[in-house]
Amino acid sequence: MDSQERAALMEQWYRQYAPLLFHYACQLTDRPSAEEAVQETFLIAWEAVQHQDIQHPKTWLRKITENVLRNQLRRQSRQAGLLVSAEELPEAALGTGGDPVDVEVEYDGLVSRRDLYLLKRLAVDGCTYAEAAEELHTTAEACRKRAARAKQLLRKLLAD
Repeated sequence: MDSQERAALMEQWYRQYAPLLFHYACQLTDRPSAEEAVQETFLIAWEAVQHQDIQHPKTWLRKITENVLRNQLRRQSRQAGLLVSAEELPEAALGTGGDPVDVEVEYDGLVSRRDLYLLKRLAVDGCTYAEAAEELHTTAEACRKRAARAKQLLRKLLAD
């Protein structure tokens, strides 16, 4: 069978049997998994049809779909076996440190975003006033004053 004949045969089978196979698969699994199973069925059929003569395509395709669904279930059960709840893990596996603090998320809204960005660049990133000034297109003295005002405001707001 040449590739054109095989393509025509597969198209005919797809139009004729795909809805039936999908309905069958939906009885055993959810819709997305059923769609995937039908697609995989026709992929397997495409590869196998050139090597064998199929007498009863409907039965053959249904059997392939059944095997694909079994493989999906096996894969899902293996994956479920890999998942472990946090209570079952030893304390050392979970670690002792918390999540790193995201300064911009943590203090957003307390001071202006521009001042918060400046403070982050100075305190977290270790940037100098001169480097921050160059980045923000201002002077180092202006950066120092803005940072001092923003620190003072943050201290006051966080103390309340």
